[in-house]
Amino acid sequence: MSTFCMSPFVRMTQWWNGNLNTCTHYGEISGDGTDIEKQVFIPDGKYKTLAEAFEGEEMQDLRQKMIDGEYLDGCRYCYHLESIGLMSLRESINSCHNETHEAKLKEIEIYPSNKCNFRCTICNSSASSMWENEPLQIKDNKPTNTYMLDDLTDLDLMTISGGEPFIMPEYDGDFFKGRSAKMFTMATNNSVFPKSEFFDFIERSEDVLIYLSLDGVGEVGEFCRKGLKMGRFERNMKKWQTWFDQSKFERNGNPNYKLRPPYLTGLRIMFVMQPYNVFNVYDSMKWADEHDIILDLRNCYSPEKLNVAYLPNTIKNDIIQTMPFYNDTHREFVEKIFNSGTYDKNRIEEFIEYTKYLMGLDEIPEESLRIYKQCMDII
Repeated sequence: MSTFCMSPFVRMTQWWNGNLNTCTHYGEISGDGTDIEKQVFIPDGKYKTLAEAFEGEEMQDLRQKMIDGEYLDGCRYCYHLESIGLMSLRESINSCHNETHEAKLKEIEIYPSNKCNFRCTICNSSASSMWENEPLQIKDNKPTNTYMLDDLTDLDLMTISGGEPFIMPEYDGDFFKGRSAKMFTMATNNSVFPKSEFFDFIERSEDVLIYLSLDGVGEVGEFCRKGLKMGRFERNMKKWQTWFDQSKFERNGNPNYKLRPPYLTGLRIMFVMQPYNVFNVYDSMKWADEHDIILDLRNCYSPEKLNVAYLPNTIKNDIIQTMPFYNDTHREFVEKIFNSGTYDKNRIEEFIEYTKYLMGLDEIPEESLRIYKQCMDII
């Protein structure tokens, strides 16, 4: 299997705590998969800018390992996706850059802080300030520099995320003035509609991908993403749709835009499947069609305790046999994810304990407890 990836030659990422990485997923799954804590690649404060870190010893060493064709423990996330037939970030990056050993920073992804107004089931205190306020949560370090973009111009790709970007002071006003990138992508919980400076910025881009995160509709969605209000979400989504329809961008995506395969651009819903919303995928896909917006299905790989691939086979089979599927895409996605892993007792026990913890925080919809109750009967 080819393991070469262009990411170390073109890309840098800054995390909520200021630690730096080449990409979103490097070091996310380690060893045999039992250690799923994000590994520190470049510690906060070692470099003043992303450009400086890109030329640092860690990145130079990683580039040499790529050139030597090493199978890298830090790349297991992409290896796993490829093994089950899903497009990985490695494949996506490789498909839009000619393979070369020359290093030039063209892509950045930044998470300036964990400031957020949501407390989502798939999240944690490192990535959400709302989680920091709950019992038994550990507060992460705050970054020395919230963003490190000095000396960066002529970028192919800029991705920003959070926390929630549109409530972060780092993204107010001056951040967007004078900046540009050929392709701009971001994910937002859609609780806040952005200011005019943001739209001035993305109008300078060649194309744009805006993901509105939604892990279910109705009470299931509002449980999975604590802070979500469906009425507000739909109102803001309508504003996004109106803006796209009046802009130079294609709201449903530009099929001819080749910078970032699988060529996703425009306005889309990102739905992350987990044990709490498996039975809500049908309703969410139906809702998306009724509201004229594309919904992309993802599986939860972090935290691993919410990865449905580790459910007992009896539960997987029961879901496949009894759950209605919205269309072939829905069925094929669920079957592919179920087949990508085998029953893991430790992970399911972690899921059970986590659900008990959530019960102390929130009232959980019965639909979201179905898999938990089935697991309790088996464990």
